Amino acid sequence: MRSSKKKIICAVLCAAVTALVIKAMDTALYPCTYTRNDVHTVVSGKKDVILLGSSNGKMNIVPEILLEGTGLEGHNLCAGGQYPVDSYYLAKLVIEKQDPKKIIFELDPGYIVTEKEKGNNYLLFYHEFPLSRAKLSYYFDTLMDCDFRTVFFPFYEYPLKSELPRVQDNLDQKLKGEYRIDNFRGKLQEYHENGWIEKYPLSKEDFPSYHPTLFEESEIRENSLQYVDRLITLCKENNVEFAAISTPLPGGALQRDQENFDAAWDYFTEYFANRGVTYYNFNREYFDAFSHMTEVFVDYDGHMSGENAKKFSEVLGRILFGQENA
Repeated sequence: MRSSKKKIICAVLCAAVTALVIKAMDTALYPCTYTRNDVHTVVSGKKDVILLGSSNGKMNIVPEILLEGTGLEGHNLCAGGQYPVDSYYLAKLVIEKQDPKKIIFELDPGYIVTEKEKGNNYLLFYHEFPLSRAKLSYYFDTLMDCDFRTVFFPFYEYPLKSELPRVQDNLDQKLKGEYRIDNFRGKLQEYHENGWIEKYPLSKEDFPSYHPTLFEESEIRENSLQYVDRLITLCKENNVEFAAISTPLPGGALQRDQENFDAAWDYFTEYFANRGVTYYNFNREYFDAFSHMTEVFVDYDGHMSGENAKKFSEVLGRILFGQENA
């Protein structure tokens, strides 16, 4: 009997020590991402308007300018690699912790015809969630079928060569509860406390190569559409206004792949109309509301330079909120 108890105690101690070691390694080696700042901001302070969606939303919409004159406060929670499942659980978390008035969902059709990416982006949002009902549901809906290393050793996706020099900074920020943004500034962009990433201007000759994920109805991932449906329903059930937008794309990209984009706009115009959602598509119904000239952008994927993102945010604010922003 005593031998059995000793074995149980040893097993429990081994499990506890292992868990502590893994937690320590995660704290030291998992980087302080801007998503960490974003999630902390929206769960620790009240925000009236939350922006969800892809990198086009992240870089093209400035919350303060969007909401100028409305008396509302907002945060840009968009991110590259954010699939509808992520948007849904981010909204669920914000609604659980706060009381938002409006959620704006930026739709990139490419995210509806592809699977959620594996690798470190798979945990990008989940990893930063505080203990919550939303995090528990998120786990069972997305992480049960993925590589166990992603869940239990989230730092393994980040090369030691790049992370070891950051260990001291990671520990300082996490142990002190700091959320500095100075490391989120590079040669091409910088992150702001409102969640907006400002892209610095680039000449057309310096644009990165263009390899779009094009929409085809036959390639739609039903799971992705289900989470857009769930997001719409979640907002309705909690009396949160919901709007969908697609930000402007460069005219050259629209012309090159016109057939695919037309198919996408046709599909989602009907999709949102059937659900009673207003869809602000700046590549069709609102095409003339903002420029599609190449010089507005820093690539052919539709990311705008900072100054043009500010101008677009003014236009979007007038359309969404009826405000004559300064």
